[in-house]
Amino acid sequence: MANIVFHRVSGSKKKDKTIDVDDKYISLQNRREGALVVKFSGPEDKLMEIHDFFDTLDDMETVPVDIDNTGPVEYYFRGISPFSDDVDEGLSIKKFSVTLQLRRELL
Repeated sequence: MANIVFHRVSGSKKKDKTIDVDDKYISLQNRREGALVVKFSGPEDKLMEIHDFFDTLDDMETVPVDIDNTGPVEYYFRGISPFSDDVDEGLSIKKFSVTLQLRRELL
């Protein structure tokens, strides 16, 4: 079981936040040009905190992502989808996704 940690680094200690998410609620999908789509699915009570974390981010805000303590990789926040409803093994679940863009340093 791995955890994925998302950080909000705003420059203001009051706004800095971290959320640690169990990988059983996440699937990652790499896209072209360094885009990463993070899909979340699970019970509504688990997903609300995660959704609220991303819902407060601004477009192009830096979001370091640490997958299973391998070290943070910096991404830009690009957007969040609305919730959708689904059923998994007879249980009602919620789904949403977040799009992140890999932050590249200029050479």
